[in-house]
Amino acid sequence: MDNRTKLGVVLLAAAILLGLVSPRSAGAASMVVDAASGAVLSAQAPNHLWYPASLTKLMTVYVALAEIEAGRLALADKLTVSARAASVPPVRFGLLAGETITVRQAIDVAIVASGNDAAIVLAEKIGGSEERFADLMTTTARSLGMTRTLFRNASGLPDEEQVTTARDMALLALTLIKEYPQYYPLFNQRKVTIGKRSRGTVNALLGSYKGADGFKTGFTCGSGYNLVASATRDGRRVIGVVLGSASRDQRTSQMTKLLDAGFARVATKDAAVTEAVLAEADAGAPPMVIAGGACATHGDGESAVIAAARAGAWGIAFGSFADKKKAEAVLADARRQLGPLAGARPTVAPRSYNGVKQWTAMIVGISQGAAGKACKKLWARNAYCLALRPEVLGNKATAWR
Repeated sequence: MDNRTKLGVVLLAAAILLGLVSPRSAGAASMVVDAASGAVLSAQAPNHLWYPASLTKLMTVYVALAEIEAGRLALADKLTVSARAASVPPVRFGLLAGETITVRQAIDVAIVASGNDAAIVLAEKIGGSEERFADLMTTTARSLGMTRTLFRNASGLPDEEQVTTARDMALLALTLIKEYPQYYPLFNQRKVTIGKRSRGTVNALLGSYKGADGFKTGFTCGSGYNLVASATRDGRRVIGVVLGSASRDQRTSQMTKLLDAGFARVATKDAAVTEAVLAEADAGAPPMVIAGGACATHGDGESAVIAAARAGAWGIAFGSFADKKKAEAVLADARRQLGPLAGARPTVAPRSYNGVKQWTAMIVGISQGAAGKACKKLWARNAYCLALRPEVLGNKATAWR
């Protein structure tokens, strides 16, 4: 890390420690920094733990770039897609087991299309396994000063232990752009193509905000809609982080407002928020933000589901099917794989999607922690699992796919 980078990192870390923070609200966590100085221009709950979702891939790519700069890896190196990488849950690019791609292609897919398969291909090449690579990611995060970030995988797929903060993500973005400016254009690509497969960028801000030129989106039902963005105006660069927005549109709107305000604020010591003090609540556990069309649509409820919701319990869904017997079979299989769960009440709930009646295989009445662990176990076996918080379970105008 050169002296210029160190200066930015020190200024950003000092700003947090000095309490340049606004109290956490019920919305999202956020931070805006001036890229040249590292000055904090605005912050809301910047140290609150959050699930990174696909923002994780920023660290995956950072580690890959570090390997390239160290001479242990090259953009043109060939990588073989493993069966595990090819079968990872969506979002994936569609890489096939045994297929050969380059390091550059894997990086492009991870950034542009947010491909989980490409992220795992990189992880297995560099770390030997995704688990060892995740340890390297965490070690690297600590070396950069990302004090509250912990990685368990390279993709950002849900893991209760994989957490970050707005402050840590801002620091990673700042370091990426300062240490590897020659690779920064990778984050501004609008399309990635491998053979006959082509995907456009998942980062809508690149096309909607004047001056936006890079970084990454992320979404899971647990994280809400996340975004790290960078933009330039009149030669000045501002970096923004938003964690936990309720929808894509809200994420884009919130980032637009934050960047606009950041550019309007002069990057001086006096410009930073200095009155608020870091609250203890800011270091709390990650929120679960099940929100948006990717997690819920419309339909009717089931009495067991509603009863669990009224008791403040969580549920997990294993898929929806036109045939009730198929749903019952999927539920029985899931129960065998998961074993006993405290408070669990298995049920098959009738729901409608686009006017078509379907049956959802579910277990309700469990705790948030049990729901997360259950889904993690099933995801490891490439099985579908969706954790549902009480507010979603109790909404009779909700259906799950």
